[in-house]
Amino acid sequence: MKHQSNILALKYRPKDFSDLIGQDYLVETIQKSIEQNKIPNAYIFTGIRGVGKTTTARIVAKMLNCTVFDGENKPDLQKCDQALAITEDRHPDVIEIDAASNTSVENAREIIENVKYNPVLGKYKVYIIDEVHMLSKSAFNALLKTLEEPPPHSKFIFATTEISKVPVTILSRCQRFDLRRIEKKELANFLEKIALKEDISLEKEALNLIIKASDGSVRDSLSILDQANIFKSGNEIKAAEIINMLGFAKMGDLYTLSKNILENNLSDLMSMLNDMYERGSETSKIIEDLMSIINWSCKLKINQNLLNDEFLTDEDKSFANFILQYDHGKLNIFWQSLMKGYDEIKISPHPHSTLEMILLRSAFLINDESSDGSEEKKKSKINPKQTNPSPNLDQAVQNKVEDEISMSLKEKINIHQDFFQFYGKNFSPLMAGIIIENCEIIKFSESEKRLIIHVLKENFSGSEELKANLKDDFKVDIVVKKKIDNLDTIKKLYKKELIDIEMQTDDFKKVLAKFPNAKIIDIEELERGDENDG
Repeated sequence: MKHQSNILALKYRPKDFSDLIGQDYLVETIQKSIEQNKIPNAYIFTGIRGVGKTTTARIVAKMLNCTVFDGENKPDLQKCDQALAITEDRHPDVIEIDAASNTSVENAREIIENVKYNPVLGKYKVYIIDEVHMLSKSAFNALLKTLEEPPPHSKFIFATTEISKVPVTILSRCQRFDLRRIEKKELANFLEKIALKEDISLEKEALNLIIKASDGSVRDSLSILDQANIFKSGNEIKAAEIINMLGFAKMGDLYTLSKNILENNLSDLMSMLNDMYERGSETSKIIEDLMSIINWSCKLKINQNLLNDEFLTDEDKSFANFILQYDHGKLNIFWQSLMKGYDEIKISPHPHSTLEMILLRSAFLINDESSDGSEEKKKSKINPKQTNPSPNLDQAVQNKVEDEISMSLKEKINIHQDFFQFYGKNFSPLMAGIIIENCEIIKFSESEKRLIIHVLKENFSGSEELKANLKDDFKVDIVVKKKIDNLDTIKKLYKKELIDIEMQTDDFKKVLAKFPNAKIIDIEELERGDENDG
């Protein structure tokens, strides 16, 4: 009999679908398919590490071979000897293969040779191939025919973290399930139950740090909890112990770093960095965490409902109130500087010194308005201290533009794309996308220096940056309307127009003569190439 492990990730590994958390759609679909005897030849499970891909594969193998059923005619895995044998890795008809160490075509041929033999004990012979993306191209090709028409007693279950590396010819022969990251609240409830069962006491903030570090992975969260329980100095796991154990920087320190950069407090910035270095904070982790903060800040500017997250601390909310005063342009400069710096740290012989220079550069780019030689600065030239907006702009916001400009849907799409290319090239691609999402561009002419847009509300996302960036060079009319069509809506209308036109053609009428119920579901307009493009 298999020895019961004391490692939490193994001890609490789900034995049936009732133990599996966060994958309700998958559970319901697979249970119904087995109950209705509509079982595919092969399953493929994909998702990040530790969300239950291999575990789910084993549970499916149990359900396929289970011989004991409850009152509702559902497999009772707790009472089934076949399921118990699979749990204990001693069932002869469930074969687990690690594709990382069995990559060759010879390994695939061995599977093909054995698959034709009947199962010894169970109803099905089940092949579970973990990390299937590691198979060679020849091995995948060798499996194609077997996957398409396997013997009725054989089933395949694949698991992978990199679905993009699996050939489409394999995917088309499998029923695919994407296992999701576990939501914070659900993972918190799960860990609290485990801690209660194991008599582990931990601070609320320590639990939040474990959830953050696990990034939606159940296995990672249990491993960290297990490690923290050993690492703790007292009866309760403290947040500070998690920080030291994982090499995290304290969120308070990271927020202070961000504030010092944004406010150009260079002396305090260097002092804080030195303190963090002496306490053992990892250089690469600091820049990763700063990037996460800026990413969250940009999303917060767009959707302030993020402040309703129950996992936010008072420290988080205090920083949120601080960061809201900064526009997207400055945050975008910060992000671009950190992204560039992240690659620089990887190749630097002195990571900490490089980090100091990266953060100093970020502060300079954000705060020094006289720097005209920086491409990053040029792309998002914002002046939030402007207190006297252009009278033309203020008047334009209030006025109605009487003369409507008549354009076809195709022309409307082109004018939106022209604006995106202009604004993205000269200021910020991020802000160009945000502006286009929130307005309808009625007229844009770079040669005439003219922009007319319709919006639902005056202070739409990106309005401040738009006004600041174009106020000197463009005449801008911003008109509030009750209804607008943004680029996505216009594209949908244009696609419908193309479908309607195509359905009136002689070619489609010929199709209708043979297939009276035929419809065009989707259509794509191809760009006409040059005559000499081959």
